[in-house]
Amino acid sequence: MSRRPRANDTLTEAQKKIVEAAVNAFAEQGFAGTATKDIARRAGVAEATIFKYFPSKRELLLGVLGPAIEQLVGPAMTRSMDPVLSATYPSFEAFLRALLAERVAFVRAHPRLVRILAQELPFDAELRMGILRRVYAPLLAKGLALIERFQQEGQVVDWPAPLVVRCIASTFMGYIVHRVFIAPDAAWDDQAEVDRIITFLVRGLSPGQPA
Repeated sequence: MSRRPRANDTLTEAQKKIVEAAVNAFAEQGFAGTATKDIARRAGVAEATIFKYFPSKRELLLGVLGPAIEQLVGPAMTRSMDPVLSATYPSFEAFLRALLAERVAFVRAHPRLVRILAQELPFDAELRMGILRRVYAPLLAKGLALIERFQQEGQVVDWPAPLVVRCIASTFMGYIVHRVFIAPDAAWDDQAEVDRIITFLVRGLSPGQPA
């Protein structure tokens, strides 16, 4: 009986071709819009060969993303974000600028996997829980601690720290998705765009003046 490849498995040449073809197809067409026969054509194998290694298209998706999360996305995100979250910043604005620069660089370094995750995470609880457990949970504590420090210094509004993190993440994600995926060839003024985003967040999350 076939089983999903694990992160430490050595893939056969056929499996490598299938996984690479699946990554490209899922990134371009989404999971629902990709047929296994298209993956087979891209990989240069028979469709039956896919089902020899992966019992279903969903198992193929999880077989692609599971090891990628464990071997690539998780460690890479930790390497890139840990220095940002561990540094000392003179201001909340300086932290936001460093964090946004890191997030843009990470997405540009892993565009296909990030596209697949963005497409599938809202609809797949297993993938979502895996990402939360293996990738975000270890970093979230540091992020919350930073926000709480800025709150104690009077730089950030006294809202629940997780809410502040969600405000930052959603704003950054809106910019990154449009910049990297939706309209990468538009006439972007990146410096002006970043400056406005940072100003929006700093002012929007400011504790303001006492009444």
